[in-house]
Formats: sequence, structure tokens, C-alpha cells
Amino acid sequence: MTRTLTHGVTLAAMIVLLGCQSTPTPDWASQRIGFTRAPQPGGKETLWIMNGDGSGQSPLQLGADGNSSLTWSPDGYDVAFESIRDGNLEIYTARIIDNGDHTYSTEDIQRRTTSPAEDSSPSWSHDCAWLAFSSNRANQNYYNLYQLDVSTNIVTPITSGSYEDLSPSWSPDGSKVAFTRSLDDGSREIYIHVMRSGQDIRLTNNAVNDTDPSWSPAGRIIFARQSEDGNRAALFEMDPVDADGDGNGDHLDPITLPNENEYDQKPEYFRDGSAIVFIRSQLAGGGGPGDVWKLLVQNGTIMDPLRNLTQTNVQHEHGARWKRNGVCVRNGTYSAPTGRTAVMR
Repeated sequence: MTRTLTHGVTLAAMIVLLGCQSTPTPDWASQRIGFTRAPQPGGKETLWIMNGDGSGQSPLQLGADGNSSLTWSPDGYDVAFESIRDGNLEIYTARIIDNGDHTYSTEDIQRRTTSPAEDSSPSWSHDCAWLAFSSNRANQNYYNLYQLDVSTNIVTPITSGSYEDLSPSWSPDGSKVAFTRSLDDGSREIYIHVMRSGQDIRLTNNAVNDTDPSWSPAGRIIFARQSEDGNRAALFEMDPVDADGDGNGDHLDPITLPNENEYDQKPEYFRDGSAIVFIRSQLAGGGGPGDVWKLLVQNGTIMDPLRNLTQTNVQHEHGARWKRNGVCVRNGTYSAPTGRTAVMR
């Protein structure tokens, strides 16, 4: 079965208008995916890297365990992650070294936050300048979003209030942050925060849990939605606007059609929109054990079959993220950090 995205051809149309007649299928073995692996749900977590076809799985050497929630810098050279290596949950960054034999090491490991609170779920902005993350540093009973200036480690708030704001994700142009907000009624909903105005806009409004938002290259939001009976969770995609005023993002499209006791979570698009990685777990509530899955998107159509990239039973994988495209975008132009060359890949 295939499913067509209502507005999934937007990116393809833009490419044609810019003069590129077609986009070649990526060589998936040459792409990279970072993810978190534990021996079982609740076990000690480590970061891993594999090829985009599931081959070449290798642990990332970081000098300590207890690391998770990897996110790649837009230039593809560094990762940010959360770690308990110093006693509580903090944000770290590290430079990735590809050893050329399907193994990876790191250098320049830096602790970025020093709060006694929990700092988690880092997300790198499109210009490499900021890390958004979730923290209970203002009030231990609530979590809000913050941004960290990567050049100075200065932290400033993004959201505020008596909420649980989780899983931030920067929009492709850096003007918005999508996130999950837990409300007083126990439901979890998708919001976007507009950076210029400071406005929080609610995009889902129902009795089920909507979580794990991220952005498509065309500027739409893909997220996970639990079924009303709680027996499965599927991926959906919507526009980041509520033009018709019904309290939900417009043009809602289903992405996956999981069976009972299959829970699809944490989706992320490949940079050209041709694939999505996500986590599928088999236990009630989606707690694991989970595997990293990939689906392909061709001309706005979801292509079956989906592929399980990790295929582990007892081990638990989660938080899969594509390596980014090799450049930072600053004020609409491409640039590379000092001493590096900007490479399109």
C-alpha cells in the first residue's frame, strides 16, 4: 500500500522551479544515522552510528556511558547529546572523527550546561549558533525550553509557564521551534514557538497524545500520534499553521499505518525529503524495546515496504537522527566554521 501526502510535492516543485529536473536517489550506504542503544529498556545507554542502509553499526567512543538524544550540527562535523556522566543530566557537544573503517571516535568533548537541574533533548539550529533544549532549571516541577549560545554557553529561556515542554525542533529557517507540551488534563500536544514574537501556537487539540515533532525540508511538521485506544501510535504530517481555526494544523496526512502494539515515534526526514527514519517499539505505551526503521518517499508518495535497520529484539534503540548536510547557513549564505571547508553533501 502507498499513501500520498497532500502537500508532499512542495519540495519537488521548488526543485523543478530552480532548474533541477530530478533528484538522484541517495546512496544510502554513504549516509550516516546516529542513534541511542541500550542492552534493554532502562539499561545503560550509548551512542551509535550506522550507514543509511543499516550497515556498519558502530559505537561512538565518548569516554563514558550514559549518553543519549544525539543531534547532528548542521555542518555535520559535531554532535550534541545529553549525558549523566557528571552526575546529572547535562548537554554536551563533541567533534566526530570518521576513522574510515566503520568506526568513529571523538575529540573536543565539551560540557555545555552546568545547572543542577535536568537539561535534555538538544536540537541544533540551522545556522549552527544555538542549541535548544528542555530543562526544569526554573522550577523542578516543570520543564520549559531554553536556547544555548554555542559560542559563549550563555543560556536564555524560549518558553515559560507551568508546563512540561519537551522535544524541541528548529524550523528549517530558524524562525520557529516545534515542541511537545504536556497540559493539565494529561494530554500531550504539538506547539510551535515563534522566535520573533515569543508566541506559542497550539497545533493539535484532541484527547490523544501527540508528540515528537520535527520539520520536513518543505517546512511541514511530522509527529507521532497515539490511537484513542492506546494500542498503537502512527506518524502524521501537517502544516505549521491553523488557517481554518479548528485548533489543529492544516492538511493533516497519515504517514505510517502501524499494527496493534506497534508504536512509531521520533520521526526525522532525510535532508532532501526522500526518506524518514523513526523508532518503532512493540510494547504497550511505546516504551520499547525499539528499533530504527526507515521509509522512502517518492514524489510525495510513501513507498512500502518499510525497512527495519537495526533488527534487535532485546536491545533498545531510539532517537535516530540523520547526519546533516555539511554547511551552516548564516543570514541566507553558506559558511563553514574557521579552518573548515563548506562542503555540500
